[in-house]
Amino acid sequence: MKKIFYIGNFSFPYGNASGARVLGNGFLLNEIGYDVSYIGLNDELKRHSLIESTKQEYKNFTYYNLPYPKGIKDWLSYRNRFEEVISILEKEKPYGIILYGSPTLSFFGKLILNWSRKNNVLCFSDCVDWLASGTGSLMYRLVKSFDNNYQKRFLNPSTDGIITISSYLSNYYKNKKCKTVVIPPLVNPEKFKKIKKTTLSSKNDKLKLIYVGQPFATDGRRVKEKSFKDRLDKAIDILASLENSNFIFDIYGIKKEEYLNVIPNQSIAINKLGEKIKFHGRIENSLAVEKVAESDFMILFRDISKMTSSGFPTKFVESISCGTPVITTNTSDLGKYVKENENGFFIDIYDKGLSILQLEEIFSLERSEIEIMKSKCFNSQLFYYQNFVSEMKTFLSLFNKK
Repeated sequence: MKKIFYIGNFSFPYGNASGARVLGNGFLLNEIGYDVSYIGLNDELKRHSLIESTKQEYKNFTYYNLPYPKGIKDWLSYRNRFEEVISILEKEKPYGIILYGSPTLSFFGKLILNWSRKNNVLCFSDCVDWLASGTGSLMYRLVKSFDNNYQKRFLNPSTDGIITISSYLSNYYKNKKCKTVVIPPLVNPEKFKKIKKTTLSSKNDKLKLIYVGQPFATDGRRVKEKSFKDRLDKAIDILASLENSNFIFDIYGIKKEEYLNVIPNQSIAINKLGEKIKFHGRIENSLAVEKVAESDFMILFRDISKMTSSGFPTKFVESISCGTPVITTNTSDLGKYVKENENGFFIDIYDKGLSILQLEEIFSLERSEIEIMKSKCFNSQLFYYQNFVSEMKTFLSLFNKK
């Protein structure tokens, strides 16, 4: 089997959405005959940890970790990280490398690309976002903006080909004459086999709503509204305006105090909701999947912007895969996957009056109708990696090493 190394800013296998992304693509590449290994990041490693000592196995994948950068000095140490990674690559002699962002500044990726050219190794990019630089100090935002634009505008188009997560990104790179393929976040069916299609009792009279994730940075940095990943604030505001609706909204991934530190004026809406809303903080991914499966609907509101059009919500993929329909905004490529009244609903969050009417109609569904929707979600297998074998095979067939 030809060896491919995934290298970049991810926590493998389920440490974050990035870890889930590269794992799903690993299953896909494995299916079509490639041996995949990973070099990612671990925030528990000490700065001087040796990469060889981090070697581990998950399923049939080998993975290594670098320490997560914890300061400017770490971010600037891209040449040192490059030398560590090359020590592994020179031993393994891979057929190809896939860059997923960068474990330090993006100049790291340029060094990897140069090494690949010299050693006749294919080098691809897996591009999954185009983030806004709306958090942190002015200096941090300037550096982040430069690094992001350098990677997206110059480094990625220099690679042999680009795996994109959305049509928006694919079209952008096609206009630059790049070879691309669109692969949304993928899942392994084994992860969801033990989950029942329907887990709710027909005696349950309260509609169970859920949100899982971090809508914005909670590490003390100043956060601008344009950089909110999810509009949990709009969801809370709209839900607080509903009359005579019997529901419970569980929020996992952020504590109430963390949330109010960023949006203090939402205390009014939260207090109005009272017992209808509960913040639970962070939980393990495996438990989060169980909580989603036990819910009637996932709530996922996002602004329609360059940032959200570029990406694709992993939480949408996991919700559908474990049998829970999604109430969402029509961003990214969701229009290709959402079938209203079957696996979800679209909401117009820019018209509050209309969104209230839309939610009231959804919340009036009979329990039997919700259970049918949940069953359709679970059985659809929309994002199982086997469904995208043809696309990836066609993409990789475009490349022949000299």
